[in-house]
Amino acid sequence: MNDALGELHNMVPHFSRVVHRKVNGSWVNPRKVWETHSFILVYDGEAVIGCNEEHHVSKGDLIYFKPGDVRWGYTFENNPMKCYGMDFQYSCLLYDNDHWYKKDIPLPINSFLQIKDTHLFSRILSLFQSLSQEWVSPNTFNKVIKERAYYMEILNLLFLWHSSKQSLNYDKIRKVDKVSQYILENYTHRIKMQELSNYIQISKSYLQVMFKEITGSTPIEYLIQVRINKAKELIKEGYYNIREVSELVGFNDAFYFSKCFKKNEGMSPKDYRSIVSSQKQFV
Repeated sequence: MNDALGELHNMVPHFSRVVHRKVNGSWVNPRKVWETHSFILVYDGEAVIGCNEEHHVSKGDLIYFKPGDVRWGYTFENNPMKCYGMDFQYSCLLYDNDHWYKKDIPLPINSFLQIKDTHLFSRILSLFQSLSQEWVSPNTFNKVIKERAYYMEILNLLFLWHSSKQSLNYDKIRKVDKVSQYILENYTHRIKMQELSNYIQISKSYLQVMFKEITGSTPIEYLIQVRINKAKELIKEGYYNIREVSELVGFNDAFYFSKCFKKNEGMSPKDYRSIVSSQKQFV
C-alpha cells in the first residue's frame, strides 16, 4: 500500500467541467451514454443515480462514470441532492528504454463507493471544494498545477481506501504523515521508536502497526530508507568517503550502514560508488 497510485503517478488529467451543484427537487437527468470519466460526490440530500444500474445515494456516496457508461438520475422534492462533480479525461505517459510511450491504465474504482469514515470524507470533500473554486478562478501561472494536485490527492486517498478494503481510517494517514515529516526533518539524528510514539502520543506498538498499514514499512525501515536515499545522493557527489557519508546521514556505525545499504540496494556502497562515478552528471 506504500504506492497507491502506482503507474497512475504518470497521469496527465484534463478537466472539461468541474461543478458545485445544488439541484432543485425537479432535477431529472435522462438516460444517456457518457463520453468522459466523471466523479460525483454527494455531501447532502439524496438522489437516485444510475450508472448502468440504479442506486439510491446520499451523503458520503461517490459515483464514478467511465466513458461508455449509461448515466441517469433524479432527486427528491423534500430533500434535493447537493454535490460536487467533475468530468475529465487522462493519459498516462511512461518512460522506458529512453522512450516515452502512452499506456491506457484504468482507474481501479467501483461505480458506487460509500465513504463511511468521517475524517476521510471530510478531506475528500475539502479537496473537491478547492478544485471547484480553482476551476472558476482566473487563469494564473499555477492554476492548472493546483487543479491537478487536488485531483491527484483525491485519487490517492480513494486508492488507499480501496486497497485497504475500505477499512482505512484517514486519521491514521494524518498521523503517519506527521511521523514521516518528523523523520524527514530529523533523519541525521538518532531517532528511537519511543521518540516517535511520544511525538504523536500513541503507543509504540500501535504506531508500528499503523505506519506499516499505510506505508508498507515500519517507522525504522522508513528512516533507514530515507538515510540510504540521501547517502546515494552524497555518494554521487563524490566529495566524501563511505565513512563520512554514513555519519552525515545519521549512521554512527559504518559497518551497519554498509549492511543496510546492501540490503536495500543489492550492492555495497563502494560498488554503488564505482557505478555512479562513471556516469555523467551536470550537478
